[in-house]
Amino acid sequence: DYDEGTAYAYGLYRNRASLVNANADQLDASLRLTNLQFTDNGTYECVAVARGSGVAPQEEAVTMELVAWVAPNDPIITDDYNPNTNNLTLTCTAYSGNPAATLTWYRDGSRIYNDSIEVFTSWRGYLDAQSTISAIVNTGQSPTFQCVANHPAFTSSKSVSVTLGAPSVSAINISPTPTMEEPLLEHDDVILTCMTQDGIVPEPVYEWQHDGGPAPANAQRYGNQLKIFSAQVEDSGTYTCTATNAMGTDTGEV
Repeated sequence: DYDEGTAYAYGLYRNRASLVNANADQLDASLRLTNLQFTDNGTYECVAVARGSGVAPQEEAVTMELVAWVAPNDPIITDDYNPNTNNLTLTCTAYSGNPAATLTWYRDGSRIYNDSIEVFTSWRGYLDAQSTISAIVNTGQSPTFQCVANHPAFTSSKSVSVTLGAPSVSAINISPTPTMEEPLLEHDDVILTCMTQDGIVPEPVYEWQHDGGPAPANAQRYGNQLKIFSAQVEDSGTYTCTATNAMGTDTGEV
């Protein structure tokens, strides 16, 4: 018999578990868990024991399943396009949820029903939802595909969209942004970002040139970015970014 509010818990439940209404006269008791965690998921058992003078204790038990909702990450889309067959394969993934997110596909606003759905368990025990579609896209078409994720922990749906087409370089951003008052200095780390339209597929490949030649030896490419470490005077000049995918190519410079 435990006093109300007293926690007799160890390990992961230390200072988080307590009994509520643990009064034998009321014939009921509740277990309160504070700061609910994903590891609290599982089956809980309540055991009631009746004791009487000269009578063997009588025991009854009841179990319940506890599911702690964990909102997954926003969905992301990866692509694979075969220009020989015009087949576009898109995979939408919402990582680290509990339960797994429900994923729904749309093409130009119309629901797609022939997707394949899988759920994977990560090493931490979270559930990754994944849905894949394949479509034949005729030459000249630029369809937009949208993946919508729903989950009990979401207050509203989360979505991500991609559009089949050629990349268009709109600008090359420089970080930190140089000004007359604060120009770039020698030994600064500089990041050049090649800006193309969001959600274009196939994912473009980016190539960089410096004054018509290769990028500096102290620069590294990361996706659509060129990072110049400890910039030198000789790194000054014109930088050209070329974005290319199976649908076309475009170039910008700064």
